[in-house]
Amino acid sequence: MKKLLLLGLIICFGFGLILAVGCAKKAATVDEAIQNSQTLKTVQEKANYLIQQAQAFYNSKEFQQAIQTAQYVLSNLDANSQSAKDLIEKAKTQLQAAAQNVAGDVSNKLFGK
Repeated sequence: MKKLLLLGLIICFGFGLILAVGCAKKAATVDEAIQNSQTLKTVQEKANYLIQQAQAFYNSKEFQQAIQTAQYVLSNLDANSQSAKDLIEKAKTQLQAAAQNVAGDVSNKLFGK
């Protein structure tokens, strides 16, 4: 009976932690995301939270903020974070594509295409 009660408490604690970290709303800025992460206890919790924030910035097409947030993770929390590295590459690809689209639009306007 005690084992079952202990298992139930562990499961409830786990779900509470997931809800607290996993369902956090997107921060308005990179600085706000970093500041919010400081309330978490472990380096891994901080890194996970900031990766989620970087993904939220990416999903909102705020690619520069996604890059800055992921770079913070690599520089300050987890230099080997593959998630952070992947997000940086994806966001850079999107920024390059946007720059190419703008350059194409300018070229078309200048040369009347």
